[in-house]
Amino acid sequence: MQRKSVRSRAYRGTAANLVSSRFRQIHLDFHTAELIPDVGAGFDADAFADTLASARVNWVTLFAKCHHGLSYYPTKAGTVHPALKVDLLGEQIEACRRRGIVTPAYISVRVDEHHATQRPDWVVRLKDGKPWKWGGDPFIAGWYQHCMNNPDYVEELAAQAVEVLKWYDVEGLFFDMCYSVYPGPGCYCPRCYDSMKRRGLDFTSDADHRRWEYALARDYTRKIARIVRGVKKNATLFFNGRVSPGMRGELDVFTHVEIEALPTGGWGYAYFPIHARYGRVLGKPLQGMTARFHKSWADFGGLKSEDQLLYEAGTILAAGAVMNIGDQCHPRGVLDKGAYEVIGKAFAHVERCEPWCVGAKAAAEIGVMMLPASVEAAADPTSQGGMTVAADGAGRMLLELKQQFDLIYPDTDLASYKVVVLPDEGWMSPALKRAVVAYVRNGGAVLASHTATLQDGAFACPGLPVTFVKANPTKPCYLDLGKTLGAGLPDSTYVFYEDSACVKAAPGAVSMGRLVDTYFNRAFDHFCSHRQTPFTKATAFPIAALKGRTAYLAPAVFKAYREHAYSLYKTLVARLLERLLPEPLIRVAAPAAMEVSVNRQSKPARLVAHLVNFQPQRRHVNVEWIEELYPVRDIALAIRTGKEPRRVYLAPQGTALPFRMDGAYCVVTVPEVRHHQMVCVEGL
Repeated sequence: MQRKSVRSRAYRGTAANLVSSRFRQIHLDFHTAELIPDVGAGFDADAFADTLASARVNWVTLFAKCHHGLSYYPTKAGTVHPALKVDLLGEQIEACRRRGIVTPAYISVRVDEHHATQRPDWVVRLKDGKPWKWGGDPFIAGWYQHCMNNPDYVEELAAQAVEVLKWYDVEGLFFDMCYSVYPGPGCYCPRCYDSMKRRGLDFTSDADHRRWEYALARDYTRKIARIVRGVKKNATLFFNGRVSPGMRGELDVFTHVEIEALPTGGWGYAYFPIHARYGRVLGKPLQGMTARFHKSWADFGGLKSEDQLLYEAGTILAAGAVMNIGDQCHPRGVLDKGAYEVIGKAFAHVERCEPWCVGAKAAAEIGVMMLPASVEAAADPTSQGGMTVAADGAGRMLLELKQQFDLIYPDTDLASYKVVVLPDEGWMSPALKRAVVAYVRNGGAVLASHTATLQDGAFACPGLPVTFVKANPTKPCYLDLGKTLGAGLPDSTYVFYEDSACVKAAPGAVSMGRLVDTYFNRAFDHFCSHRQTPFTKATAFPIAALKGRTAYLAPAVFKAYREHAYSLYKTLVARLLERLLPEPLIRVAAPAAMEVSVNRQSKPARLVAHLVNFQPQRRHVNVEWIEELYPVRDIALAIRTGKEPRRVYLAPQGTALPFRMDGAYCVVTVPEVRHHQMVCVEGL
């Protein structure tokens, strides 16, 4: 096999500019077993690249090495697929470059089936000594996972990266499967035993295994990043599997943030909009990755509807991200024509929307703080790798309330936010305590719930309108809403399914509602009827309290909303936000499922409101699906502009919208939203 000599040059600008300017990306999987006999047999370079170009693609991640451990170019460091007769990677790159399509390359890391069969000693060993494999059962099809405490393997990965960079001058590299051992906590092979012992780590401790896994990841990703940048300083660089709120401590090895979230592939439709809210505050370009499959990766023959991809395009653009659609090429090297017809329709819409998305920043007014669980967790980078249930619940709730928010960190500058939410749980550092004091003094507002900042029996958050008495021993409990929280609602005693706190209102605070006891907590030996025990009498403990610019909710409302989807809990938060944020950036009469996100551009100066119409179906057991979208019409939208704008119009259509001013708000009626519609306000 002869190596293809790529004549066209790669992009020479900065990695950040490259990522943020390419809104129409494809991630082209090519995991192809050695059992496939005709790899690349149908490949035609011009037909391949023309298919991409006709679908408006301007970035495609191409495979250098796949999960099977096989490569698609004449590698000297790795193993070429035995059936491959052409330099598939080189041919793809050359053809795409001629059409202006950017071509970063893909290298699989922890998954390498070829090595797993040739060198089983390189595979992760779980606590029981068994090799780690997807699904657990050795007789189920699935990948083995490599132990990264293996210098020989890391050197091979780095050598392949250098080959691809030097031979083909690719714009960047995507390293996949860089997560920690799952279900964890780590690898129990002899190499890891020796290494942990030398470092004074306890081989029997789960916590020490997690620390060791984190140290290994930092070591190999930094080493590979250093080598890559030594060859190509402006290369895009991404290690998939490391993305979480905790990735902020690893940003030195990333040029951008990619959030992989296939809605029908296990992630769900709420995953990307929530996780994008912390991804976009990290100071790196943001990419949202979905896929064209009906289900998840490598769902050959599974194809989303046009409406589904158009909806996903809208929610990605609304978050301030560029769009990446996952696909998998047939082993013969032929792209699916129908798939690119659907992708092309989505990308045609994205292309039309780009002028209103380039350089846009979220106009967030609320910061939902991701607090560490404890002082120990705050100091341990391995404990900050996941989204808390409370933060996730707060995100889902605020999306439905059409509030503009980010997920933020304890050391985030709070000045740009009008309200900071401390959801349900977490530890507050002395530094954050000082920051909150200054923030409230300067006009900021705080909403805390349940045991957020509770330390040694007292709330650490300054100025909360309550003092802690005890954890409510009743679970579930009930809520007597009272006149303020219950205004306009049926006069009922409402259940609260999760934990709550018994608190006393501070002097001068306004109490709202009361917690209500039950006869007893339900147990195996004393229970009443089918579910929770009925209520008895109201307690003296309030549901909520408000004093000045601070508010508090005793129930764990955000966790409860995520777990139970009881709209009442969202109403409780909305009632307090009405006091803390009486003039939110937008007011809109639209279904709860519709996402409305506002971004701000500086050149030209304008606000861009994205309305995204979410209409999923879940009439079947395993798949949440959007078959077709039906328009929502005549949506009343008010945007707080502070003054009369020069122009309001629909984008990308350019259709002028009649508007009127109502105090600080510019009020329009959006005639129709089928999947994604932008409303632009200029001349402020």
